Amino acid sequence: MAEPVASSTVGIAIAAGTITLTGSVLGVQYDALLAGFFGGLVSLSYLPATTWGRIAGSVAGSALLGGWFAPLASAAAVNYLPFVTGTGEPTIRIAAAAALGLCAQVIIPAAFAWLRRKGESQ
Repeated sequence: MAEPVASSTVGIAIAAGTITLTGSVLGVQYDALLAGFFGGLVSLSYLPATTWGRIAGSVAGSALLGGWFAPLASAAAVNYLPFVTGTGEPTIRIAAAAALGLCAQVIIPAAFAWLRRKGESQ
């Protein structure tokens, strides 16, 4: 019988490769996608048990949120927080992507709820 950790490691490796290939198609930076992906994996450890489909959607959403918005967050950090410019843009981008990946399980449902309220009010 295979160890559960071994099958989880293989699944994570396959998912990381898939995310990297998807990022090349979408034109997103690989390091930001992978940092968002790993932020999403860490975030999953704090969520209650759920179905595989929701887990996959959650981690994919974390990776895409981190990949798309980390360059914007790093540019804003360099412009508005001058003390972080010494760390370098790639370091700030990876940290922002990981933070966005960690927070994606809260940010995405909150954004959908906000959009739903805006639609109902009009």
